[in-house]
Amino acid sequence: MQGAIPTQLLPPYRALLAVDIVKFSAAKGVFLGDLHELVPEVLERAMNLSGLQEVWDARRFPDSAGDDYVFGTDPAWLPLLVSPLLANLQTVLEEVDHRLAARDRDLRLRLRAALHVGPVPDSGDLVRDRISEPTVTTFRLLNSTPINDVLKRSHPDVTQTAAVLSQRVFDDIIRPGYTTLHPSELTSATAEVPGKDFAEPAWLYVPRPSWQARTQDRPAVPAAEAEKAGGSPLAVFQAPVGQSNTAHYMQVSQTLPTDFFGRESKGDRSE
Repeated sequence: MQGAIPTQLLPPYRALLAVDIVKFSAAKGVFLGDLHELVPEVLERAMNLSGLQEVWDARRFPDSAGDDYVFGTDPAWLPLLVSPLLANLQTVLEEVDHRLAARDRDLRLRLRAALHVGPVPDSGDLVRDRISEPTVTTFRLLNSTPINDVLKRSHPDVTQTAAVLSQRVFDDIIRPGYTTLHPSELTSATAEVPGKDFAEPAWLYVPRPSWQARTQDRPAVPAAEAEKAGGSPLAVFQAPVGQSNTAHYMQVSQTLPTDFFGRESKGDRSE
């Protein structure tokens, strides 16, 4: 058939790890080059701590467009790219955060991470290598709403990185038990990117979760609910589900009896 695309050999499967800097454009211009330079340094340090120095040294088609970094490797290493690498990435970023704060109190390096696997051209062609559907998917995951929301809600002094894993990675690595992570340590989500025709099932993992308390995250108890309680004292304790209350905040809302202030004015309070 004229114009038909001929059958082609499938490119080799590669595990893909991509990261990018959270709020890169918000940093002062004088620091942008330093942050860009730090990303591969942080990745290499985390890889070394994870026993993956040889993987880093042999990484395939590494590339950076300024605030991101991506490379491929043999998918046999994928379990270790999930754990312990992501936890070690958090550790290294904590160390870097202290150094950056000494230079400028507003300077930070927090990273989003995405992991995917699939057939990716890898023939040594500097132009065409890594250009593939799996690479596009990896960056869609990296820029998806769920991982951005997780980092927005987390405290920047605590949570330095969060990762999004494709469904394929979860099915091949997490579910069968090839890592020390239990499936319950990840949260399912639909990875969508505003303005893009992309919506894929994915899994979120935060090595060190936290919660940044905001007023809008702590709604008051509706008056109707207080009335249902018959005017009796009502205490409501609010904190993020699944996280330690002592580590974050606790809101106590108390509904007093409807005639409480009337009693006060009449001197009914016992001494």
